[in-house]
Amino acid sequence: MKTKRSRRRVAAAAVTATAVVAAGLASGLLKNPFDPADASAIPSVRPGCSVAQLTRGWSAGTLHLAVRDVDTDRSLAGIRADEPAATGSTMKVLTMAAAVTTLGADTRLTTRVLQGADPGAVILVGGGDPTLSRLPSGQSSVYPQAPHLDALAAETLAARQADPRLADVPITTLEVDSSLFGGPAWLPTWSDSARTTGSVSNITALMVDGDRDDPTNEYSKRGDAAVMRAADAFAPLLGGSVRVDPALVTAPAGATKLASVESAPVAELARYTLTHSDDTLAETLGRLVAVNAGTGSTFDGIQGGTGGSLDRLGVSADGLRLADASGLSSDDAVTATAMTRLMVQVARRDHGLGPVDDGLSVAGRTGTLAENGRFQTSNREAAGRIRGKTGTLDDMYGLTAIADPRAGHRVAFTIWAERVPAGTDPATARQAVDGLATALYRCGAGLTP
Repeated sequence: MKTKRSRRRVAAAAVTATAVVAAGLASGLLKNPFDPADASAIPSVRPGCSVAQLTRGWSAGTLHLAVRDVDTDRSLAGIRADEPAATGSTMKVLTMAAAVTTLGADTRLTTRVLQGADPGAVILVGGGDPTLSRLPSGQSSVYPQAPHLDALAAETLAARQADPRLADVPITTLEVDSSLFGGPAWLPTWSDSARTTGSVSNITALMVDGDRDDPTNEYSKRGDAAVMRAADAFAPLLGGSVRVDPALVTAPAGATKLASVESAPVAELARYTLTHSDDTLAETLGRLVAVNAGTGSTFDGIQGGTGGSLDRLGVSADGLRLADASGLSSDDAVTATAMTRLMVQVARRDHGLGPVDDGLSVAGRTGTLAENGRFQTSNREAAGRIRGKTGTLDDMYGLTAIADPRAGHRVAFTIWAERVPAGTDPATARQAVDGLATALYRCGAGLTP
């Protein structure tokens, strides 16, 4: 997991929890009893597939669990399922669901250049796209299909050259408008190390390469002046000696548009965010949802923006507390029931949620579910059969996912291990979560309380 999280050691009790699951698997109690000839039937209750048995001895922190049958939306089991809890990066599922349904899967984020009031001035206007790159066109950053500053500059110069009033006027001043996002750029509950270790940038409406020092390194250190980094990279591309005005402006209504570049579609941004657990993309998309919904342009607007999207998807916002959009804040709180209800819809690809499903990591194959050897040695029988989003905080490990059993109904589930004791080993905590997930995969919709 990212170095922004402080590392812990799982106590021997967490090993016990995994051992209980492993014993059940080894004994054959959890063998899949589905009849391949009747995969559509709801499986009957079977030995070894009760939540009480699977979680007996669980000590990897406080367990929150919700499991639902995808095909029937029937609740199969719950432990503290309706108690709001911290989410870690599983929060990104909520944010990406809101983004694709509110902003639209085909929407692209636009960065513009407008003509300033002075003939020698142009205004660079941020549209909330952190993928905009300062690398030359043809060179790839960490982001797929990223737009480039040099293309934006070339279009700007061509537009001015085509205007008789501006053709012979050199650009002397670059003004900058990042007013789309308001409020503080950094949440006080985020650790400062999240910036220095490359997990998240200041959240501004204008930045380049997620404000990474190295645009090609996913976990490159982020800066503390994202807007000016973008402006300083753009100014030399405009020819001659162009001064960057340090006083941020708000572009006047009716200013002439000179040029624009667009990001990849929101659907692609959502897929990338989930697979790579990109905090900056999550935060900017969450902020754009709030702006679109009219709930605000600051961190405070995320609650109403994403919460309203969930309401429209029929997911209860009871107990929902969204301090941010990425799940970095320990102040975030969601119920496992709400998360799992949303995952049911993701699995069904209802409401245009296909891009969210497509972005989930696959156990042992892609994204964070393939990091650190997950599902590649222990629990490898579930490799390729579980897809989901992981989450980690200082004392929390989680997974919200969809399991595709070899026969029978799919299940959606959320596992959160909260308040994991200090000093625990992250590898062992993840193993406890993955072991339970593997058991849920084997039991499928035959799971009982």
